[in-house]
Amino acid sequence: MRTIRHTKTLFYYDGPQVFEARDAIGGHYIGVMVEPETGEDRFLIKGTSPESLRLFRSGALDLRSLLLDTVSDDWFLGTAPGGFSESFAITERRDPLDNSGFLPEPGFFLHDQVTADETLREARERNNLVMEVSVEPPEATYEHRIRVSTLAALLNHVQTVVKHAYGVALRDLSLETRRAIDKSNAHLLDVVIPAAPGSFRVFFEASKETDLLGQSELARALERVDQLFEHASDPARALAIVKEHKGHLAGAYLRLLKFLVETRTGIRYSWAEPGFSRPKAGSVSETQARPLVDVLSGVSNLGAEQVSFVGKLEKGDTHGTWRMSSPEGDFSGKVRDGGPSMEGLKLGSTYRFSCLEEIEEVESTGREIRSLYLLEYEPL
Repeated sequence: MRTIRHTKTLFYYDGPQVFEARDAIGGHYIGVMVEPETGEDRFLIKGTSPESLRLFRSGALDLRSLLLDTVSDDWFLGTAPGGFSESFAITERRDPLDNSGFLPEPGFFLHDQVTADETLREARERNNLVMEVSVEPPEATYEHRIRVSTLAALLNHVQTVVKHAYGVALRDLSLETRRAIDKSNAHLLDVVIPAAPGSFRVFFEASKETDLLGQSELARALERVDQLFEHASDPARALAIVKEHKGHLAGAYLRLLKFLVETRTGIRYSWAEPGFSRPKAGSVSETQARPLVDVLSGVSNLGAEQVSFVGKLEKGDTHGTWRMSSPEGDFSGKVRDGGPSMEGLKLGSTYRFSCLEEIEEVESTGREIRSLYLLEYEPL
């Protein structure tokens, strides 16, 4: 009789429904709860490969396919009378698995399942907004690890998307409301649990504490993020949503998707405030990311925003470079081929400049470089 030990719960609903396990010599198994017998929970157990498990965890393979497309036709049933804290015996079955009645229906993808009780618990314990992000890169196939470069890029992409989502959320408020909000550090996240067990998971906490009602200013940003992730499985609908957020937020989201494609991983997240009854969540699987990148990359100037400001012209030349000083700060930029001519502009005079602002992210650092391109100007 073979014995296995539980190593990781993948889906929990009133108890572990889907879990990973190992045997005494390191073999990998997937366990799925089936109909109980004589009052005891029973589990279908099937041997599998580490790579197939990674594909399931990342959302590229559904549970039924994982159980049927594995290294062996052998399958088992078992109970865990002592719970998952100790090894338990499994009994081999001789009948074909596909005729057993134990297989789940097609279409159960782990990425679609929200199992974020821990997020809500952390939010309540910390009395602050908490966000959990998990990824499943190829290096996590055999053990719990992630490359430093991948982790650094992940943290930067998450913070950048949240930052620009907060900026978009503020624009929908009245000027009076915006002025009344303390926006200092409102978009910032702090890493509080850098490597939780399971898929590579990172827990973030809002840098700024909640107000007296237990509400966080950062929630404005994450509600926008939820909108972007809502239709990840439908590129056409996703395109319509992203177009509504055209600008720096859309550009940051596209860069995150490209990162997922390059690192061959999906991403899942959940977030909660202390007063939530359940977390909010979203995901993009490894297989969903590429068609999203293809569709969004076809939109011209997706990540650019139009901005305007008033100030005194300090520099302007025939090469198309300019510099302006305004109460909002100093600005400098260029004129693209075919743009407005700088001839006739007077240094020291006041103008209103309307520009296209584009952001380029410096690879591996997450630093953003902003470029301004003059579209039109008006003397004042």
